[in-house]
Amino acid sequence: FAEKSGGELPTRSEQSLLFANAKQHFESAWYWSSEAHSSDGYAWCQDFDHGYQFYDGTNGSLRARAVRRLAIL
Repeated sequence: FAEKSGGELPTRSEQSLLFANAKQHFESAWYWSSEAHSSDGYAWCQDFDHGYQFYDGTNGSLRARAVRRLAIL
């Protein structure tokens, strides 16, 4: 999904920053991150309502938001 839209899924750390600085641009819902959990078939996700992070089975239905990284010199 993300690659097709010219971006990639954010990491858990990036999602924390997005929650802290750009929460208003997200629905109050859970979003997938790009990071797999140590349990097979699970990945980390971010709650953009309360700021929690947790992991869920990758067969679950959550939102996704692609991001583009820019080099800041």
